[in-house]
Amino acid sequence: MSVRMKFFYAWLHSAFGHPSVLTEARSINALLRGQDHPFYRLSGGLSDFPPPNSRRHVDETLVRVAQVEIGELTEYEYEGQGFTHHITRDRVRFEHSVFGECPEWPIWCCTLAQYKAALLGYRQFLDMPKSIETELIIDLPEGEARCD
Repeated sequence: MSVRMKFFYAWLHSAFGHPSVLTEARSINALLRGQDHPFYRLSGGLSDFPPPNSRRHVDETLVRVAQVEIGELTEYEYEGQGFTHHITRDRVRFEHSVFGECPEWPIWCCTLAQYKAALLGYRQFLDMPKSIETELIIDLPEGEARCD
């Protein structure tokens, strides 16, 4: 399955007369908001690196990913606000940080290469100008990871 991830900025309109805010957004395979795709969990997992320390958290995780790749670490766990990222050479497993495994948030996995590509793309996006015109599109490597 070919997966294309798009990073961009969108206006977040707030209520009660507060000004709109330019915020990070992502889409998978150009699907409209609300359309489901398994890789939305990976997109959601990137929200676990919140501002103002997004770059630092992504950089630290990329270091750990490299250590897992070369065998210095057998696994690494990043505890995000939404998901816990269980990272091994075979896969990256996303489990909801509050609810664990449940029907609304089933456990989902991707390959380490897909996770790393998404992190590298997100890191590159963070270095781009914060503008409504800014966008970055990346293609994730092919592959399938089993969660069992």
